[in-house]
Amino acid sequence: DVFNNENKFKPSYDLWEMCEGVHLYSLASIFSAFDNMKKIYAVLGKDVSNFENNRLKEEKISKSIIEIEKMQIDIKKYIDSKLYNEQKNCYVRNEVDKKMDISILGLVTPFNVYSPNERKIKNTVEKINLTLRTYTGGYLRFEQDHYMNTNPWPIANMWMTLYYLEKGEKNKAKETFEFVIKSSGKHDLLGEQVNNSTMKPNWVLGLGWSHAMFIITLEKMLKSN
Repeated sequence: DVFNNENKFKPSYDLWEMCEGVHLYSLASIFSAFDNMKKIYAVLGKDVSNFENNRLKEEKISKSIIEIEKMQIDIKKYIDSKLYNEQKNCYVRNEVDKKMDISILGLVTPFNVYSPNERKIKNTVEKINLTLRTYTGGYLRFEQDHYMNTNPWPIANMWMTLYYLEKGEKNKAKETFEFVIKSSGKHDLLGEQVNNSTMKPNWVLGLGWSHAMFIITLEKMLKSN
């Protein structure tokens, strides 16, 4: 049981490669990996192991699925008991600094741990809008993100867009996505950040993950129309 074995969850670096801890984003990605393992079992069926006896194969698969689902339950228990802050009334990125972070949206997209309409998720998005949204409509990665003068990041805006698309709020999705379009560079390239004062790309220009996220978000925008 997760509460009798705190060492089950090992610390790692966050996706921004800045701090170490047991991060909500990491747990959500593991939960999603387990979901995909179950899908693999469903696709492979009896060919999943080297057992010659089909009954033994099916028993092994059933046992593995039970173990996977138990681990998923443990992950959700940890997230809800350790990473939902009752004082802030929202999920936080880890137990140590308890900051708001755009990657918390990973609980909804892409990892599908929770529905976008669950109360705790909506509370968290409200807090994200209060703490990470800047006066230009761009979003920071996390609270007190002072890297390169505290500017919004296109990837953060697109993460909000994906959340709003999951929730069916197309107008809000369009608004958060338009910030990315308006702040693209001379050759329509996206930067790592956006300068709040000039609304031009800031720091690294032509960043791979900004453009990868743009393609993912644009595809979902088009499918939602």
